[in-house]
Amino acid sequence: MNRRLPHQFRFILLAKWLAETYSPRKAADVGGGKGFLAYLLNQQGWDITVIDPVDQPLPKKYKDLETDKRLFIPKEAKVKRISLPFEESMTQDFDLLIGLHAHGSNMKIINSAAKYGKDFVLFPCCVIDEPIEIRPNVNWFSSLEDYTKDKGFQIKNVKLNFVRQSSGFYSQKPNK
Repeated sequence: MNRRLPHQFRFILLAKWLAETYSPRKAADVGGGKGFLAYLLNQQGWDITVIDPVDQPLPKKYKDLETDKRLFIPKEAKVKRISLPFEESMTQDFDLLIGLHAHGSNMKIINSAAKYGKDFVLFPCCVIDEPIEIRPNVNWFSSLEDYTKDKGFQIKNVKLNFVRQSSGFYSQKPNK
C-alpha cells in the first residue's frame, strides 16, 4: 500500500527529491517560513537562504521518514535568512529558486529565473496576490505553466507523495 503522507512531511519529501534531482548548490527558498527545508538541505551540503518577510524559528523536532525516529534540531541551529518581502532582484546570486506555496511570489520567481538565467522549482497552491488574469475554464496551475512556457522555459512536472497541493513543475539546465 502506497498511501500519501500527511502534509507536514512535504519539506522532507521535497528535500529528498531536490537532492536526487539537483547537485548541492546555492539556492533561495522563497516564502520559506520557518526554514525547515533550508535546514534539511544544508545538512546535505547545500547553501540555502530563506527569503520570507516573517522571521520564524526553526521547528524543534521532526520525524525522519527513513528511520521512523524523532530527531531534534539543535537549539543553536540557524539558517541564512533575508527577512524582507521577495523581490526579483534578490535572486541574482543564487543558482536555484524554490517556491513551495510561495503566495504572491510564483510569477516573480519565474520572472527572476528568466531574467537571471536561473533554474526554479515551484509547488504553487493558489493565486493569492498573484498578478495573473484567470481565464475562464483554465485552472490556475495550467495558467502558470503556460506563463512559464511563454517565458521560454521547458518545464517538467513532479508530484510528491503528500496530501494537498503536491504537484509542481521545474526547470533544469542540462548537466546540473
